[in-house]
Amino acid sequence: MRRGLLVIVMTLAVGGLVAVGATARDTAGGVPAPSTFRLGDGSAGCAFDGTKLACRSASSASAVVLDADGRTRAARERVAWDTSTPVLRRSESWFNGVFTCSVHDTTIVCSTVDGGYAPASIP
Repeated sequence: MRRGLLVIVMTLAVGGLVAVGATARDTAGGVPAPSTFRLGDGSAGCAFDGTKLACRSASSASAVVLDADGRTRAARERVAWDTSTPVLRRSESWFNGVFTCSVHDTTIVCSTVDGGYAPASIP
């Protein structure tokens, strides 16, 4: 009985690994996230330059900058968007490298895998 149960468990485990392996993509084969995105109402946007993520509200001259190591700071970074810029919706997440962003209420919230966190725009 134990041997039969072990065979069933091993079969399920191997089958699960095969299923996950068949659907998983490595980052080299995936499509990179756009380098800019905005809220649907145009009140805030973010720009990724390959090393840092800068986000600002339309009414602010300075941006919140999130570095790859998780540090945040205010800076006069250029963050531009228009109606052709992709919209980040509440049901979506944006990610590129160590950065991840999502929308909470009316705020873009971004973080890094190192634990950096920034409410990136305040309406």
